[in-house]
Amino acid sequence: MSDKSFRSLRRRRSEETQQAITYQLEHVHEEFGMDILLLADDHGLILAHAGDTEKANLIGVYARSLAEGKALDPSLVEIFPDLKREQVLCESLNLDDIALYLCAVMEPTPENCRAYERVRTGVQRIYYTTSELAGSPEDGDE
Repeated sequence: MSDKSFRSLRRRRSEETQQAITYQLEHVHEEFGMDILLLADDHGLILAHAGDTEKANLIGVYARSLAEGKALDPSLVEIFPDLKREQVLCESLNLDDIALYLCAVMEPTPENCRAYERVRTGVQRIYYTTSELAGSPEDGDE
C-alpha cells in the first residue's frame, strides 16, 4: 500500500459500523480496480457497497445462492454480459448469528483474492469494534 493510500484510509474513519465498512469496501475497490464489492443481508438488502449501485443491488439479491456456489442467474448475465462465474466471489459471514454475504465481482487474480480476504477480515474487525450489537468474537467458543 502506498503512503498516499494509507493516509487516505487513515483519514476516512467512522465509529458508525455501516459507514466504516463502506470506507473499507471503497478503499479496496479503488486500490485493486474491482468491479463491485458489497455486503448484503440474508434478504439481499445491501448494507454497504463500492461500485455501481444498480449492479450491486442485483448481486445482493443473488448473494445467498452465489455463496452456496450456484450458477449465475440469467438476469445477472443480462446486466453483466461478459460475466463468468469465476469472476464472482461470494461467501457468507456469520456475525453474532446474523447471516451476511460478502461478494465481489473481480478478476480472480491472486492479488485480488488476497485483497478480498483483507476485506473479509476488515469487515469482521470493524463489526466487532464498532457495532453496538456485536458480542465478543469468542462468545461462541465457551
